[in-house]
Amino acid sequence: MAFAQHMASTTEAGPILFIDADVEAPGVSYLYRTRKPEVSISLEDLLALAHADTSPDLRATIEYVGKEMLDQKIGDVFVLPVKRLLDDLSGFTIRPEHLVRARRNQPYLMVDIVRALAAELGCSLAVVDLRAGLVDIAVQFLADPSVERVFVTTASGQATNALQGMLCSLGLVERHTGCAGRQPFVLVNQVPREMFDDAGFRGTLQAKLEEHAEREFLPSNPGASVDVAPAVESALAFGFSLHVPALVASADDWEAYVLDLQRTGFTAALASEMSAWLDSQGIAPDKVERKAGFNSSQREHDAACNKLVSFAEKMEFAETAENIERPMLTPPLQRLLSDFVRNPPIAVIEGTKGTGKTLTFRYLLEHTMWARAAEAMGFGNSSTFNGIFLPVLGSVNSSDTMLDLVNSRRASVAQSLEGTQSVRVSETIALIRNGLEQSLNINDWTDLWLSLIAKSAGFSAWDDMVVAVQVIDQARPIALFEGLEEVFPNPYTDATQADALRALLREVPVRLREEAGRPVGVLIFARSDMVEAVIEQNVQQFRASYRSYALTWLDVDIQELVVWLVANSGAAPNLWSTTWRSRSDSEREADLRQIWGLKLGADTSKEARSTEWVIAVLTDLTGRLTARDLVRFIKQAAAGSVGTGLDDRLLTPNAMRKAVEYTSGLKVDEYPKEVRELTPIFSKLRAISDLTTPFDRAEAAAQGIEPNELDILEKYGVAYADEGSFEVPELFRIGLGMKRKGARPNIISLTRKARERAKA
Repeated sequence: MAFAQHMASTTEAGPILFIDADVEAPGVSYLYRTRKPEVSISLEDLLALAHADTSPDLRATIEYVGKEMLDQKIGDVFVLPVKRLLDDLSGFTIRPEHLVRARRNQPYLMVDIVRALAAELGCSLAVVDLRAGLVDIAVQFLADPSVERVFVTTASGQATNALQGMLCSLGLVERHTGCAGRQPFVLVNQVPREMFDDAGFRGTLQAKLEEHAEREFLPSNPGASVDVAPAVESALAFGFSLHVPALVASADDWEAYVLDLQRTGFTAALASEMSAWLDSQGIAPDKVERKAGFNSSQREHDAACNKLVSFAEKMEFAETAENIERPMLTPPLQRLLSDFVRNPPIAVIEGTKGTGKTLTFRYLLEHTMWARAAEAMGFGNSSTFNGIFLPVLGSVNSSDTMLDLVNSRRASVAQSLEGTQSVRVSETIALIRNGLEQSLNINDWTDLWLSLIAKSAGFSAWDDMVVAVQVIDQARPIALFEGLEEVFPNPYTDATQADALRALLREVPVRLREEAGRPVGVLIFARSDMVEAVIEQNVQQFRASYRSYALTWLDVDIQELVVWLVANSGAAPNLWSTTWRSRSDSEREADLRQIWGLKLGADTSKEARSTEWVIAVLTDLTGRLTARDLVRFIKQAAAGSVGTGLDDRLLTPNAMRKAVEYTSGLKVDEYPKEVRELTPIFSKLRAISDLTTPFDRAEAAAQGIEPNELDILEKYGVAYADEGSFEVPELFRIGLGMKRKGARPNIISLTRKARERAKA
């Protein structure tokens, strides 16, 4: 995984193909399933198709598998899991040796198939994860003289003896075929620190394995004259990797696992160890150039701050902005735009208020088509369908701009599909309210939603729209639903509203998937609390289906957003690039230091580190941080930094502290509008003048706060209970007017504890 991710992120020769061929322990496949639960094609399928294909070059098989794999791309990596269903690992019906026996003149047929598939997908490199040992499929790859071989072992005697046996067997193959293979790379993994630092230990182990390989392998140029020392490489190349305790219990989620590899430094260390070998084999990655940051005088500093204030203010509310510029490509948006190449997307995009639902909705809508939106974000023109966007609902109540945009796009879609006059947004809302008055059941709501999609495109009935789309196959519209809270303000206690949303979130996607050829897609932007309210059974299973597209913000996303805001505002145009996320930890930290320094004070002070502190004070105690809170914080901190600049940063510590107060006040005003249960509790807390934090249940009860209200505060991250005492995070404490008692708490430590609890 680390090698594949490193090569994908640092080469410029196109994507790579990553194949899980470890039948007995398909770790890559299990991780892939957490990222994309639906698998279109697998290695098992490839073997079966190839075995049945009678053509000499297996062209039909390669083309078919290549098309099916278009939706199995994660970033710049095409993934071929070992099986589509991982519940049965008893083996393949058609195994690699069957292919070899069927085509006796092609001993390395598996390698040929992988190369052909990589070429079909435009990949410059194929990485195959093999089972340890000389199992049948491994032999076909490791014995091929054209394949780059990487062996991973530990330093234990058992493991190194097994590796010697492997080298001996491969030497037998070389002598049998008369053809020397490529120089293998041996990674000695999980090395304890004392052995890692012991040059004698490393040298002894290296010499032992290399001597064995030189004895077993054929010389790379057996015909060389004995009078001239041949310039040959050694039999083996070596790398050593430290034992990383954090990876012993690593994450079972694709994205989290990749982050674990990066955060622990494993990927960077591996890349360093392998760089010389990669270069010698001609597969070294291209270096990524880093642009310089900025250094400013007081006048330039103030001008930069004012630019940042103006830009952040514009980005605060997507529905009222005059236009939406290209947003930062966060992982959820990246996955959304890259995952659907052959078929229109069908997905529920979940997020709390302020995470970017409306921003994403507007960005897509303003690009009119799926293919254009993906191309504008750098994914090329690979989509096999246009995917015209059809807005059915949107956040229009407070924005004439959004209302005009939604209505104009509907009219354009109706014209493209040769429908009649599309209904306007007000008519759609009226039909929904009529359904609420009639208390429709789930089935009726499902039919109504499909009818509303059709009417928005200028058709009187759903079936008529499907027929029209099938005639104009390239169009394949994508219905967009956003701003659901404007039409359904209370699905928490209103059963009819809950049924309406349940039908939209659960039943409509199922109906669209059942339509032959998937003529229509749908993207539903939904608030997290509304999803929890209406999906009463198996909500975790429901969320798992769309987890890859949920608008959650990780620490690295927040850090990149800060740099993106500063760069795109014009305050420091060269500070951010599309490869910012792939920079080393030290490079990213250097960029952030230019924005807010290393610490909230001098570098030698005992103040908190700025980056950790910002994330901590803007995070609720369920571990969530929203983009809108960060944008507000940056805007206010920039405004407060004008005229008080420091030599080493753009935002001053004092301005950042005051910006928390501003952000907290707005958060406390808005959050109860999203979570209605909090409205009466926040009113109580604001009216109490002497309740300080931390507090216990007895103190809360004395102020009229009921036990169930404390549970609600904890549920929504407003309070954190630890050993009978309740803490309130800065994000809410200041806006609620609550004082602190005792010494300053360790906000960063508190946030970490809350996040760990949220993961549990």
